[in-house]
Amino acid sequence: MSIINLEYIDVFNNKETKKLTFSKHIIKSNFEEKSLFALLVDGKSMQPIINDQAVIVADLSNKILENEKIYLVYYENKMWVKKYSLENKNFYSINPEFSHLVYKDDEVKIVAKVLITFTNL
Repeated sequence: MSIINLEYIDVFNNKETKKLTFSKHIIKSNFEEKSLFALLVDGKSMQPIINDQAVIVADLSNKILENEKIYLVYYENKMWVKKYSLENKNFYSINPEFSHLVYKDDEVKIVAKVLITFTNL
């Protein structure tokens, strides 16, 4: 079995560096292993798919927009995890409480495609 090991910073726990280990077979799309990174999510705008303080794994090499896929984008000096709508050409929050967080695709810089989410680590 092929294993992937990534590190991320737990900003909720004294900025402790933590390790994430998983089988590469759980990633269902194409990816560049050397371009993968893990990131701890701070916020509830993507619940129930991505919970607050979940860890996401994203691929820096994958910036091709696909309908209804989730991406890490850079907007107004912040990183955001948002779902993409090809029809509306925008990134949006799936939690109705955050429906105001919508960004046109030409307003953001696409950082990476989110591939998997881990909760309760």
